[in-house]
Amino acid sequence: MYKYHSKTGVDREFLKTFTEDIAPRMAYMGIPMTEAEMVRNYMEGSDKYVEYLEGRDDDAYFVDVPDKASEPKRFMKMRDRALQSKYGRRFADQYIQNKLLGQGGTGSVFEKPGDPSRVLKAQRLTEDPMYEEPEVGIQPKFVVDKEIDIQARAGEAGLSPRLHSVESYPIPKRKYDKGYPNPSKQDEIMNIMEMDRVSTVEDEGGFDEIIDRKVKNFGFDNTRDYPYKESSDKKQKYIRRKDQMVKSENAKKNLALAKLNLGLANQGIIHTDLGMKGDRQDHLVYDPYSNEMQAIDFNQVQTFKHSNNLHEHTKNKNLLSEELQEYSPEAQAKHLLDHKVKSIFNGMVAVGQAEQAHFYNDLYREVRAKGDLAATEDIVNQGQEIIDKHTMKDVDNFHLKFLKKRK
Repeated sequence: MYKYHSKTGVDREFLKTFTEDIAPRMAYMGIPMTEAEMVRNYMEGSDKYVEYLEGRDDDAYFVDVPDKASEPKRFMKMRDRALQSKYGRRFADQYIQNKLLGQGGTGSVFEKPGDPSRVLKAQRLTEDPMYEEPEVGIQPKFVVDKEIDIQARAGEAGLSPRLHSVESYPIPKRKYDKGYPNPSKQDEIMNIMEMDRVSTVEDEGGFDEIIDRKVKNFGFDNTRDYPYKESSDKKQKYIRRKDQMVKSENAKKNLALAKLNLGLANQGIIHTDLGMKGDRQDHLVYDPYSNEMQAIDFNQVQTFKHSNNLHEHTKNKNLLSEELQEYSPEAQAKHLLDHKVKSIFNGMVAVGQAEQAHFYNDLYREVRAKGDLAATEDIVNQGQEIIDKHTMKDVDNFHLKFLKKRK
């Protein structure tokens, strides 16, 4: 009998088989290529294909796998047949029902059955000490426990999608690990996190595409709004205004990223896989109209206890970072403050205060070099107060010369 997950409704047998056999291949090859490979293997092994080859005079080896983009119905039909042939009808039905949204090296993300506003992140965990770092298809339990704690804190602060529930249950260990018989003596754990569904910046086409769509919506669509039949002065005016708006929207994005990094740091979190300029667009969520930004995937982070009043807790050697144990408490505090200052600097530049940003950065370095941690932390707190007070109106006021100053 198929047992369903009590909270999410996802079939346990389906998840066990999927995370063991299919998910690792998708992590390496991607979802489209893995599905195409399944179809190809199925077609090559079918009786009709064997008969087709036997009827040819040449050494035919090419399999005409339907293209998912140009022939989606035919491709889906063959994919479902391939799944049914290898794993059975129930598994194939579950694969269709549980819509796969994404596959990473350490987890599979599905749309929650019956609720498209939420997602389920399924991961295999192990408590076997031979696994000290995350690997494709398996994660140490202590790593995911930490990720869950961070996700919960960040979600409560509005800095990441909200985590609604976590459930885990034992499952048999994988038969193979990296293509060889699994040497582990322990069974594994299926862990499922239920979270709000979001669309990442990468999903939306990247920051440039997001900003381009907004700029077009505000009257700067060249195909519709450019004054082709007007005078040269009006054309130049249009170009200047559009350029100003693009710069303003990029600066708003930078200010939003600075506020996000500072907000996470206040929670004792440094997300080390975002990039100071938002390079990891698959780990960021951004609304260009509210200018709110969130982070996802807290697998690569540095965490700190007592992220406020650092100098006091450093005296007591009470500032703890699991990832920076080789650092002294004071060095850990300075590392966190350095991270904050980078975000403060970027936030100042975003609102047009580049000169002040360089002055502030020089002042911070000067105070930091004196070794007075309390004074250093005070400088950082003052800088954060400045960024906290700045709004997107300040960005518009600096970049949009054609608008009246907004209050």
